[in-house]
Amino acid sequence: MKFSQIESEHPQKYPIDAQDKIEKKKIETNICINSTTQSSGKDAILYKLETAEEVDRKHQQNSDLSVQMLKNFLEENIDMNPYFLPPKLLLRYALLLDIVKPTCRRSTCFTKGYGSYIEGTGSVLQTAEDVQIEDIYKSLTNLSQEEKITQLLMLKLRYFTPKEIANLLGFPPEFGFPEKITVKQRYRLLGNSLNVHVVAKLIKILHE
Repeated sequence: MKFSQIESEHPQKYPIDAQDKIEKKKIETNICINSTTQSSGKDAILYKLETAEEVDRKHQQNSDLSVQMLKNFLEENIDMNPYFLPPKLLLRYALLLDIVKPTCRRSTCFTKGYGSYIEGTGSVLQTAEDVQIEDIYKSLTNLSQEEKITQLLMLKLRYFTPKEIANLLGFPPEFGFPEKITVKQRYRLLGNSLNVHVVAKLIKILHE
């Protein structure tokens, strides 16, 4: 099993106003492009805070058929309501989120601040796969706060569960936490962890 992760910055210690970054940086796309889509960062729809190079890199990662899709690591038949991003966070940090779909083959690195901080702590999952993310972001211009929240909620963005992050890191299916360990503590314990399969291969090489 192979899965690529991208190192991210340390989570911010203080809230960051997304509007400040909009004024400083060109708004560009963060779309998860299907491997059959003939597009690149240079001609993708521009609507998020990323460079064309970042967009192109993510497109290439999602086109790598040797990497499993995220949907193969997701939990089923559990209550996901506690993991959905609340309206307040959606409104403030919408342009800073790294959004992926179950059909993506990439995510950013999950840090110990995941679930507590937004920027640079890990990707969020768009569960409304039939909604076009670029259409939602393009429609936010000149809307009231309430209208923006209504639009963003259509994406049904949620955090990955601790179990899903453990799956992505290569932990075995039977791996779990004691019930007394809170979700926040589980994120902290999993944050910045090494992939189990990568470590296993390195140890094997060292003993050969």
